[in-house]
Amino acid sequence: MEASTVIQTPPASPPAGRSSRPPTGWRSWLASPFVIALAACAALAALSAAVLPTVPSYDPWAWIVWGREVTDPHLSFAVGGGPSWKPLPVILTTVYGLFGGGAPTLWVITARAGGLLGIVAAYRLAAALARGRGRKASEDAARPRSAWPIVAGGIAAAGVALTQDWAYYMFRGTSEPMLIAAALWAIDRHVAGRRGSAFAFGVAAALIRPEAWPMLLLYAVWLWVRERRLRAEIVIGLLAIPFFWFVPPWIGSGDPFLAASHAKAYNGHLGSDPFVTVVRRGVALQTLGILVLGLVGVGIAWRRGRDRLTLTLAGFALLWWVIVVAMTLDGYPGLERFYLPAAAVTCVLAGAAVVWLAQLGAVRFGGAVGVLTAVVLVAALVPFVSGRISTARDQERVAARAVTRLDQLSAAVATVGGHDGVYPCRSSFAAVNHGVQTALAWKLHVTLGRVGTVMRHQGVLFVGPHDTIDGGPPPISRELTQIRPLASVGAWRVYRVTAPGAHTRCVGGLSAAGG
Repeated sequence: MEASTVIQTPPASPPAGRSSRPPTGWRSWLASPFVIALAACAALAALSAAVLPTVPSYDPWAWIVWGREVTDPHLSFAVGGGPSWKPLPVILTTVYGLFGGGAPTLWVITARAGGLLGIVAAYRLAAALARGRGRKASEDAARPRSAWPIVAGGIAAAGVALTQDWAYYMFRGTSEPMLIAAALWAIDRHVAGRRGSAFAFGVAAALIRPEAWPMLLLYAVWLWVRERRLRAEIVIGLLAIPFFWFVPPWIGSGDPFLAASHAKAYNGHLGSDPFVTVVRRGVALQTLGILVLGLVGVGIAWRRGRDRLTLTLAGFALLWWVIVVAMTLDGYPGLERFYLPAAAVTCVLAGAAVVWLAQLGAVRFGGAVGVLTAVVLVAALVPFVSGRISTARDQERVAARAVTRLDQLSAAVATVGGHDGVYPCRSSFAAVNHGVQTALAWKLHVTLGRVGTVMRHQGVLFVGPHDTIDGGPPPISRELTQIRPLASVGAWRVYRVTAPGAHTRCVGGLSAAGG
């Protein structure tokens, strides 16, 4: 046997003035995938606020009001009379409260940036699986090889964007897309070996939804054993969760468990069999095609050697399901959106499954068959998503109508004298349709408790249409029989409501009523 000659080429020297060492410190941080994605998503979210209808929905308006209460010395901090408490949104809206009237727009930009970050994380995780996770070397015959991660990531990203009501959440600034981002980036950073960042994202998820608490605790125990350098961060993170969930509501309402009380007070329309209902909701959240492909992806990974990342994702989704169902059986409402992190992971697995099935076809029958397999599988998903696409397109129109409706409400408030006209005394009262209670509290610069959804006291009554934007008009107590029109602005009607013979000095609307 002839000896072979090995020619070794010395490594190229770095250009003069440059170091061959990788960036460290702040330069490394700026070059991290998350920071790059954050900058891009924040820019797109800010652009969306300029070109798309931008208005919060019911819950975000409450968080914005609470954030202003923290920073405004003229308002007391009172978290009763609104939706359930969520710490992370209020932490952010407290900062935005320093920007006055810009707070609502800043919050919606933040929520949309979070939603886009969730899309990026789903793409990254699915692409990572397609690059070789769970795949044998002999099966790497598909061509063009570099395209498969793009295919998997694109399917995962589209699947997340087409989960139930995702477009509505993005337009109206809810926290659910941010929850997806926190959960998926926690997994992404763990896979990248950035365990501290992964834990921080887990804490963020736990400050949005309590379903994340058990999973974060398990991860914290694992980190405590494996990453001793992170023990201080682990302690701080675990203490932050009960502090922000229980202490502010305790200060603002006297009840540290206010969030749980509000959640359990809403029955969720679970019907006679809560277990069956909540399971159906979890199944329906993502499209059926995505759910089936996600399960297929788990099966392929199991047969190919029990790929750790794939099975970790599957275990995450399964455990999240178990927690949601258990909490529902314990009295929580079991809404579809509670499943969103698990649904997002299912989309990631579905994207990888399409690629793996295509690669199997390519290995056995050639690259053309692999490409055809991918095309057929994607085409098979279209009937399942066409309705979701139509619904997503409608959200811009719905949001535009909400902007118009709330602009009209602002004009109605101004017509009756603004804050001073509605609240001549500290005991004055106002009521409005349930769906805009929190928005009206912001516009009148009061706490939520001073704006009712039932006209139970004398005061100023704002009545809008009964629809999905405004909700039902406020019922009026029987003793309040004197109803005097004050103004009509767009879809809104404003009335001064009093009881016969009652003292009315502190009832608002006097200037608009002419005396």
